[in-house]
Order: sequence, then C-alpha cells, then structure tokens
Amino acid sequence: MPNKRKWRGPTWGLALPSFVWYLFFFVAPIAIIVVYSFGTKDSTKLIPVDFGDLGLHNYREVFTADFFNVFASTLRIAVFATFLCLVIGFPVSYFLAFKVTEKWRAILLALIIIPSFTSFLIRTIAWKIPLSANGELSKWLQDIGIIDGPLDVLGTKTAVFLAIVYNYVGFMVLPMFVALDRIEGSLREASKDLGANRVSTFFSVTLPLSGPGVIAGIVLTFIPMCGDYVTATVLGGSKGFMVGALIDSQFRGSQDWPQGSAMAVLMIVMVLLSLVVFAGVVWLVRTLLRFMRPAVDRWRSRPRREATASRFPDPVKPLLAVWTTLVLLFMLIPIGLVIRHSFNDGPSFSVWSGRYSTVWWGGEPGRTPSGIPMVGLFDFAKTGPMLVRFAIIMAVGIILPIVVRALTKKEHRQLSRWSAIVAFALAIVINGMMTDWYLTIFQQAGVGEGLRGSFLAAFGATIIAVTIGGLCGVALARHPGTWSKVMMALLFLILVTPEIMDAIALAGWMQRIGGPFNSDTFGVPFGMLRLWVGQSLYASAVVTLIVRARLAGLDASLEEAAADLGAPPGRAFRQVTLPLISSALIAGGLLSFTLCLDNTIISSLISGASSTFPVALISATKSEIKPFWGVGSVVLFVMTMALLAFVARVLKKSGDSSAQIAATLGGG
Repeated sequence: MPNKRKWRGPTWGLALPSFVWYLFFFVAPIAIIVVYSFGTKDSTKLIPVDFGDLGLHNYREVFTADFFNVFASTLRIAVFATFLCLVIGFPVSYFLAFKVTEKWRAILLALIIIPSFTSFLIRTIAWKIPLSANGELSKWLQDIGIIDGPLDVLGTKTAVFLAIVYNYVGFMVLPMFVALDRIEGSLREASKDLGANRVSTFFSVTLPLSGPGVIAGIVLTFIPMCGDYVTATVLGGSKGFMVGALIDSQFRGSQDWPQGSAMAVLMIVMVLLSLVVFAGVVWLVRTLLRFMRPAVDRWRSRPRREATASRFPDPVKPLLAVWTTLVLLFMLIPIGLVIRHSFNDGPSFSVWSGRYSTVWWGGEPGRTPSGIPMVGLFDFAKTGPMLVRFAIIMAVGIILPIVVRALTKKEHRQLSRWSAIVAFALAIVINGMMTDWYLTIFQQAGVGEGLRGSFLAAFGATIIAVTIGGLCGVALARHPGTWSKVMMALLFLILVTPEIMDAIALAGWMQRIGGPFNSDTFGVPFGMLRLWVGQSLYASAVVTLIVRARLAGLDASLEEAAADLGAPPGRAFRQVTLPLISSALIAGGLLSFTLCLDNTIISSLISGASSTFPVALISATKSEIKPFWGVGSVVLFVMTMALLAFVARVLKKSGDSSAQIAATLGGG
C-alpha cells in the first residue's frame, strides 16, 4: 500500500469535549462572578449589576461584624464537624479493613453506603423528627426527667452541627477504608515480627500509610461543609445561618449580585486558605516527627523484658465492633424514621401520631381529627392495573430463559442476558400505550412533577457526563502528557469548589447567555437544559476519574496488539478499549444518575420553570411538611438503592472486590 500521509489528531483529542465544556460552563462562569464582585447593584437591569463604578466596596462591606461572624461561624462548624467525622469514622474504617471477613465487610460497607447515597435533603429533613419539640424524643426526655420542657434544638447551630456530621461521616469513612484496605498485610506482620507491639505497629505502619485516605476524607467533607446551605436552611433558621445560606439570600432574596459575588469569592478564598493551613500543619507534623525520629528510635531500642502471651482476650476487636454498630445505628435510624413516618396517620411528617396508616400512600382517603382531608401520593385505582401488567410482563421475561433451557436442554446466553431487560422495556412501552401512567398515577401534583423532573434532569445530565467523562478518562489513562496535568488540575478545582459557588456562577452566566437557557427549546422545557448542564459538571468529573482509574489498571498490550494487527485507532477503540471500560462506564453512569437525582443546591438555584423533587421538597419545608412527602422520599430512596445495587452487581461481575467497589463509589 502506498504510504499516504494522513492527518492525526492530538493525543488529547478525546479530552477536547471536556476541555470545551469545563471552560465554557465552569471557568467562564466563575470568572464572571469574580467580575461581578467589583460592580454595583442596579435593580433596573435584568442582570442587576452595574460596571460603571468598579471598586472594592463590596469586599469592605463583607468585613462588617455581622457578615464576618457568619463566615467565622461557618468555618468553626466545618472544622469541628470535619474533626468529629474523622474521630467517628477512622475506627469504623479500621474495623472494616482489618477485623472482619470479606462477607461481613461487604454487608457493613453496604450499610454505610445506603445512608451516604440517600438524598442529602431527605437525610437533613429526617432530623426534624427526633429534634422536634413535639416529637417522641422530646417527650421521652421529659418523661425520664432529663429536660424540664420541650426539646429546643431546631433552629439552632446545634441542630445544624449534628446534621452536618451525620450527612458527611459516610464520605469520611469510604476513602479511609480504601486507603487502609490497600495496606499490604505483610508490612504490618513484618513490624510485629521485628518486635513492635500493636500500638507501635499502628503508629509506625498503619497510620502513616493511611494518610492519603485521611486527607481525601477531610477534603471530601470539609469543602462541601463550607458551602452547605441546605442544612442551615432546613434546620438552622436564623440562629444557624451559614455562609452558603447567606450567599443564597443575597442572590435570590435581596437581588444584590455584586455583594453575593464578593461573598462567594471570599468563601472560595476561605476554603483555599483553610486547605493551605491544613497542608502547613501536615508538613509541620511530618517535620517534627522527622526531628524526633532519633529519640523515638532510642526509646524503642531500650531494654525490655521478653513479651509473654496475655491471659486476657484481645479487647480491640469487640470494642471496634460495638463502636461500628453504634455508628451504623446513628446513620440508619433517621432513614428508618423517614420510612415509618411515610405511614403516619397524622397530618404532620415530623410528629408521630402513634398510629400507622396507608392513606398517605394512596389508601382509603380519610380526615385528621380536626377535619383536614388526608389524600395519598398515588392513585391506586390507576396504579394497581399498571403494576399488575408490569409484574406479569417481568415474570414472563424472567421465567422464559428457564423454560427454554428446560425444553431444549441448552444454555442460551443471549436470551438469559437480555430477556429481563427487554421485558422491562416492553412493560414500560405497553403501560405507556395503554395509559398515561407517568402523568396520572400521582394525586399530589407537586410531588409527582418533582419526581418526573428529577428523573428527566438526571437522565440528560448522565448522558452528557458519561459521554465527555468517558472520552476524557480514556485520554488521561492512555495518552498522558503536559495537557493531562492541566486537566487533572481542572478536575480537582471542579471537585473542590463548593456547589453553591457553581450554582450562583451558572445562574448568572446562563442568564447572560440567554437563548435556549431562558426559553423552551426543541421541546425541552425552560430550565431543563440548565439542569442538564449544571448537574453534569460534578458528575462528569466523577465518571472521568472512574474510567481513568479502571483503564489505568488494565494492560495496554491488547490495544497495542490490535494496532499491530492493522486495526485503525477507531476500530481498536470500538472493539478493544470500549469493551474493557464498559463496566466502568455503566458504573459511572449509574453513579452519575444517582448523584444527579439527589442534587439540591444547583437544582434550586438554576432550575428556572422546571421543578425537581429536591426543589419542591425544600419549598415545602417553609411550612408544615405533610407525610406524602415522606412517601415520595421513600420512592426516591428505593430507586437510588436499586441503582447502587445494580452498580455493585456490574462491578462484581467484572471481578471487583467489595473494597474496589467502595473505591469506585468514592470516585475511582
């Protein structure tokens, strides 16, 4: 064949869509927010910012006593809550990594993941149940004489602090467990063989090698805490105000975008300075330990009597087991309360009536003792036949491969693989043709529209995230270079930027762009495109890291062999690379869908006319929450758990252990 010169794209060509996407929807909006912070409020404009008098006056106003107190309070809560998450989570991670079998490790990890990936807003609202002044906990504490009056915790910093620790402790446990699980057992055994006791082995081997996991856990918890405004809004009231809620009030309440932009910029500076201080403390500790090493070595080499076997059993494992059990109860009880209160027979979600009822699910309509109508979420007169048809079609899809195998005495792999999936799709199509089930099964319009909006927003954002994240992950794993350092820095900035900052930046940026972001476009309702773009940023970064980690651990010789056999790059990608990363793409896509389904901050700030379940629910918190919101929360919870179970199943089929699955759910 003649050697024709063909144009070859750059090695970073697969990452080009991610570069463009992040520059246009992350870097540019953040830069605009910085510019806004030097402007002046002008309420006569669509974007209420006047650039005629640029200056630092917004920053000077932020440093007044009231604003500074909120910043200082937020920093204190974030620092102490992060420290408490570390203290609570490290023994749990240690127990999972070293003290349990693989079977129990998988079960305990699942119990940690379940509340951690449940909707953030639902978990926060769940704390209204035990902290309510009229709740069961308040009455029980009064009955046993611990408190004299009703429990007065809601609307205080105590409630905010408690809920923040609860919401983030799971994200502290996962990265620490992954780091501890990756420690070679031979290193700890060698330490003990050389004469070190359990304490010396822990401080000399285990703790230093767990450092990356501890740092990752601190970053994953501290940064979202600094920008968290959901917890402060739902539980804090005016006494539990945090900087995220303050920024939100400036943008949506007083429409003072320049002032809110200055606060957002200072929040980023606060986070970055905190990380710098933390890095300085780590460096200082390591330096001091290096200087103290000779003294420590002399102390370790002192004459000691010969060790003898203890007559008492090892108390560490039982103590860690008890501690892990208490932490799991702490994490699971609020979820259980949400499920129980969805069956509440009273008019309030947070106050238990003492009786169970299915009316809020769609049972027989009733009335409260005061005469208020009680109407459920679902209309089972229409939902019942749909569920029966769905169950029959799914049963046929599951049983069909078994019947065919029994009749033909052969295993039909394709039939076994696709039968249930085709049955599921067929059940959706048939029910959709026979009824408008997706429109008519809900009696509570707000909840139904919110659930539908959440699924549609998560679906669109997931497609974007998997497409650009998968391509970028392949480029990072197979074609590293100078460009990859820039991309990794950009991904790091996306992951560490508080979500409230992304939300307000995108709100102003999309308002300035206009066009499809301010109106219905090609049948896409106003606001849905905004949600797809906003939710895809963090999700695509997670998919990128998952695909990169999975492909980096695979031998590149298969792809090289395809090239040696004459396959062009496109064909090698389709026939070799894509099958290798298919499990990572499926896991990343489902994890992305789960994250987008739960998104609250971005959804509430940029959704426009499109509503999602978190947006509708956070609006409902401004008044008394009805139990049918608990029903909707349970539906969302079941769907999230089903997706996570499917992710775990896919990764298990690809050969991953429970530790590797936990690493994937932690972002790679």
